Amino acid sequence: MKLRLDLQPPQACLDDDPPMDPAPLTAEEIAAIAKALGHPARVRIVEYFMECRPHTVGEIAAQFTLAQSTVSEHLRILRDAHLLRTEDDGPRTWHCLNRVVLKRFARDTEAMTVRTDR
Repeated sequence: MKLRLDLQPPQACLDDDPPMDPAPLTAEEIAAIAKALGHPARVRIVEYFMECRPHTVGEIAAQFTLAQSTVSEHLRILRDAHLLRTEDDGPRTWHCLNRVVLKRFARDTEAMTVRTDR
């Protein structure tokens, strides 16, 4: 499958991240995100999104030499944990990293390391 570089993602995927919600994630949300990041392929996919642009399943599959069905399943798990946003564009679906949720996860898991006994 040849990757078409002339495809343009919808503007909604390119918008700046909204402000971060100051409310902490729930224990259930933290657990769901941790579980979603519990597979090396999904961690690599999230790292791939650090390029700060949307990607299609085919593009990700070609990058990692994984079957599209495998990538689709990994993306579904990341979406279910709210780590990805999706935008349908005709026959394509663009996937964008939800940086706000990832930042909240990092903030809230870091808060768990603070000692409160001193």
